[in-house]
Amino acid sequence: MTDTMTTAPLVSADLHVANVTAPPRRLGAVVVGLGRAGLGLHIPILEGILRDKAAASPFGAVVGLVDRVVGGTKRALHRLEYDYGYDPRPISCATSLAELAGVDPDNTVVHICTPADDHASTLREATDAGFRQIIVEKPCAANTADVDEMQRIADRTGASIAVVNPYLYSRSVGACKAKIQEVGRLPHYLEFEMSKPRITPTLAGRSKPESVMDVELPHQIATALYLTGATRYRLLRAEVRHMHYREIDTEPCRVVPNMGIGIIVLELGECIAVLVSSLDALTRTRVLKLRFPNAEHMEAFLPVTGDDHTSVVIEYSGHNTDGSTDQQRLAKLPDDMLAHCLFDMYSRFLADAPQISDLTFNRRVVDVMDKAKTFARIRR
Repeated sequence: MTDTMTTAPLVSADLHVANVTAPPRRLGAVVVGLGRAGLGLHIPILEGILRDKAAASPFGAVVGLVDRVVGGTKRALHRLEYDYGYDPRPISCATSLAELAGVDPDNTVVHICTPADDHASTLREATDAGFRQIIVEKPCAANTADVDEMQRIADRTGASIAVVNPYLYSRSVGACKAKIQEVGRLPHYLEFEMSKPRITPTLAGRSKPESVMDVELPHQIATALYLTGATRYRLLRAEVRHMHYREIDTEPCRVVPNMGIGIIVLELGECIAVLVSSLDALTRTRVLKLRFPNAEHMEAFLPVTGDDHTSVVIEYSGHNTDGSTDQQRLAKLPDDMLAHCLFDMYSRFLADAPQISDLTFNRRVVDVMDKAKTFARIRR
């Protein structure tokens, strides 16, 4: 079966490589939704690409800011001016894409960083305004019906749509993919845990995902599908638990439904994938494990914060006389995943090349999420 996800990157994902050919032109960015993803991640990463890659950067400048709340655009404009040295006067600001003025759609990428249930409608607004190069935050949509609507919009307008999936650009995940190809068969067991203490924003209600399934598990599902190349999958188990929190024993316990622990177990061909995410964990954990039938296995420890851009990969092979597995190789890899992801997406837009993380792939991700939510009785 052909795996479209194994296509070699159009350009090097390693931002430290100096011999990347300078693009013939650069693309501007319009960021829609100026919360944690848009203002806190996308804009700083784009500015880092421009700074680090200089003439080879496929990104040129932020040219537009869109947020339903006027204060959101003012805050973002202030940051562009004082953190990145922008002249704020040429930057177009609006509360909707239809009101955005003075931006050339042919030379601009729209970043949709709104909540997942707004993605389809925001995509429609973007294409109605003439934009055809669009990046959508994860998860791609709230359900498969919305993904299908997004695909219809893309087919009708000819829009090229990329969905943010930084773990597909991780060097350690790439090392795991290479190991699968070297062994010549899928691992019989894949385990991916992504846990963190997401207590403060959850209790404060700064963002309101439907459940724990919407936070880290979309990344984990995408990674499992990518590594196995699975187009067919079977959901074996899905479970969510509530978040419980109190600072001292004498306080009443605060309970946030469905926001504690999420577990998904998938059958992906000959591989069983166990995906676990805890949002009231004591520490941050991002660990990917692969176990092969020939006793080889790998462990990848991925970056856990935005300031941490290093992965550690450990390979094991064979057994010692005491029954333990022998460690064969340890590698520390520079791993600025989101920067690699956006750099490659912009480069593909410039070259009119297919995106790695497209709607077809992400429909499978959202389909797994849909099935898992139904199985776990979040949706009935």
